[in-house]
Amino acid sequence: METKPKKQPNRKRIALLTVCGVLVAAVFAILIHYRGVRMIVTSELGAKIAANTFTAREATFDAYNEKLTRGWHVRMLRIGEVSTPVLIHVVDTAAPTADPVPQTVPLGQKPGPDAFVAHIKDADVVRVSFETVPDFDSEWSETIKILLEDSAGNRSTVSVPVSVRATVESLTLEAGSDLPTADRFLLQNVEAELVDPLDPSVMHHVGSYPIGFRTAAGVVVQSQLIVRDTVAPHGDPVLLHLLPEETAKPEDFVENALDETSVAYSYVTEPDYRSREVQTVVVRMTDEGGNTIDVESRLLISGIRPKIIEARNTALTPDDFDNTDGQRIETELFIPDTPGTYAVNVTINGVPETMAITVVDTTPPVLHETSLAGKTLYTYHDYYPEDFFEAEDCSPVSFMFLKEPDQKKAGRQQITVVARDAAGNETTASRSVYLRKDNNAPNIYGAIDRICYVGEPIAYLTDVFAVDDEDGPVEVTVESNVNTQKTGSYRVIFRAKDLSGNTTKSVCTYKLIRRTVTEEELHAVMQQVMEEITTPDMVNAEKLRAIFDYVQQRIVYTNGSNKNYTDWRKAAYDGYMQGVGDCYNIYALTRALLDETDIQYLSVERLKTSSWHTRHYWVIVNLGSGWYCLDPTRTPRHRVECFMWTREKCSYYNGYWNFKQNKYPPMARTPFDYDAVVQMERDGLLP
Repeated sequence: METKPKKQPNRKRIALLTVCGVLVAAVFAILIHYRGVRMIVTSELGAKIAANTFTAREATFDAYNEKLTRGWHVRMLRIGEVSTPVLIHVVDTAAPTADPVPQTVPLGQKPGPDAFVAHIKDADVVRVSFETVPDFDSEWSETIKILLEDSAGNRSTVSVPVSVRATVESLTLEAGSDLPTADRFLLQNVEAELVDPLDPSVMHHVGSYPIGFRTAAGVVVQSQLIVRDTVAPHGDPVLLHLLPEETAKPEDFVENALDETSVAYSYVTEPDYRSREVQTVVVRMTDEGGNTIDVESRLLISGIRPKIIEARNTALTPDDFDNTDGQRIETELFIPDTPGTYAVNVTINGVPETMAITVVDTTPPVLHETSLAGKTLYTYHDYYPEDFFEAEDCSPVSFMFLKEPDQKKAGRQQITVVARDAAGNETTASRSVYLRKDNNAPNIYGAIDRICYVGEPIAYLTDVFAVDDEDGPVEVTVESNVNTQKTGSYRVIFRAKDLSGNTTKSVCTYKLIRRTVTEEELHAVMQQVMEEITTPDMVNAEKLRAIFDYVQQRIVYTNGSNKNYTDWRKAAYDGYMQGVGDCYNIYALTRALLDETDIQYLSVERLKTSSWHTRHYWVIVNLGSGWYCLDPTRTPRHRVECFMWTREKCSYYNGYWNFKQNKYPPMARTPFDYDAVVQMERDGLLP
């Protein structure tokens, strides 16, 4: 029996079904992935597009900060691990904006339209133009329109108030100012000539004055000069004398009247012509600007005519009055040493009266050369007329050089001085002076090697100062590369310069170490000690004596400690706590206690001049009477009390207190008198 072959599946059909299945699955997957996602977004030009613009799902969008141009753009949106393409349609529908810039344009100048707007805002390039081009060759004042248009065709206009002028509208000046020149009225680069020049007198009258100009094109334009007066007038009071039959006007009660405009006078308190007592009369001065001032003067009505007396330093006597009519006039004690008019009580033939006496000064000052004996004058120093002349006069005298010294020129030269007294009398005098060149540089004191602490600021100039033989104290400057955060030795340079240009340099080493005792810890202990050994009523000399005695009793000297000890705070603290130590502990404790006062001191280290000399430390102190050595150390070799010793006294001890004297100010030569210094301090006689 013949068997039928088995029917095979249609392969094309199977393939088609497979493809369809894949497509359906893909579409299904795409629909699931794009669920809740906007595939196409329209955005305004310049706006930032974030991921949440496309979907509420968690996503990232790399084009957030990208500046997209107008048109269509494809960008990738990443949702989870899948990046999805999206379309962005960028449009520009916003018109540009700008702020108006109102201004006055000088006649004939032609600024571009962009000069009238500022702060233009648009996402694209903006073209600025006049809606109607203004006429800048004639004067006018109106609002113009500026047209703004971007590349997308969006347009807007800005209204701008504009004036075209050849001149400023007005120029306001204070009365008394100089008459302004024409260019002060003309705007920049405008050429015009003044039509009718003003009289300078207008500057002394309040008002508004038209100013005409003719431009290069023949056009007449105008401005205004406004003169104002905002300053009140000035006037000095007087003592006015009138005979019984006389009267006075308000302006008679004011002298030395001063104002830039005319002044009107009126009475605030009118005179009483019946009174024969000295009375007060108040006059008001009013200028054209309406500014006022009241002047309080005095009035004396008397049948006795005023007397004019030359200023002097002796009292008036009856002989100073005319006795032609047989009257005997005696005055109270009155010394006419100051110019002015005074009401003076007099007695005429035994009858009390009051009369006006006017003191005048018509005598010029008398000049005398000052004594320059023993005083050397140096170049490059400032000198004043009073250094060379003194005046004898009844009123205050002011000096000025008519020919002053040439400060740069050494040698003999002539100077001329003018002296003027309060009444305006002048005297001129000359003398020869000799200026010497100063070749001596200043001395820098206290610039010595120091120990400082890491992390703490350094007050370089606290104990360093400079003194010049001729100039006295001079400024000190410092150069340093100290790193206050790092241990080590650093070079520090101090410089000083006198008026003549002579300079001094002093170099020393600052060693920075790490602190073991803080400034606050040491201060707390030393403050407690000072409260125990001093009282609030003590002067510095008494505090110094108390510190000296305390240190000597507190620390028992021993030669066993380390002479290379450099941490002075620790040395002070250890000496205080342990009660034993060497000279460094004693010096350090002395220094720490002195820091609790305002006593001036400098630290000193011995200069080794003998083989037996070890390192030794002490201080020199100045209480205002000079520098003296202070050393509370008592050693078996020197059982002495070195309290405020002179340099000479210290020298008796075989170089024990030798030191580099050029690093320190000169030592006092007069032995220290403790009781006298205490009293001088109490009396405020020491600096």
